[in-house]
Amino acid sequence: MRGFRGYQRFRGDCPLRIWLSRIVVRVAINHHRSAARRLKRWVFFGDVELEREDGTRAEFDPPDHSKNIPREKMMDVHRQVNRLPDEFKMPLMMLAVDGMTIPEIAEILEIPQGTVKSRVFYARKRLKNALENRRKR
Repeated sequence: MRGFRGYQRFRGDCPLRIWLSRIVVRVAINHHRSAARRLKRWVFFGDVELEREDGTRAEFDPPDHSKNIPREKMMDVHRQVNRLPDEFKMPLMMLAVDGMTIPEIAEILEIPQGTVKSRVFYARKRLKNALENRRKR
């Protein structure tokens, strides 16, 4: 899909097969980096123990706060995110959902890091305004 979408940018200075291969390699590397980074963030709470006042040890089980958010609110956020223009939605999702860094997003989208930062900022601002306007109704 990236090759198809970016075909207008193909300069013809190398064979099409090579150009498409580079795209595939970059996508695979970025996917691998993203997966590795997400795996590093996992904390296995079964391995963590909590010492009680009486000296006994118990497994640490943090509370799951995601269940406290009403389903309707989550659906509303999802709808509002999907209404964002792609130029704002893509960097926001890559940062918030995929856990990518600003430099990685800039490299993938082939835009400057400052542009990524501003698009994330304005995406959050638009999302906040849309959700606030939704509540007022």
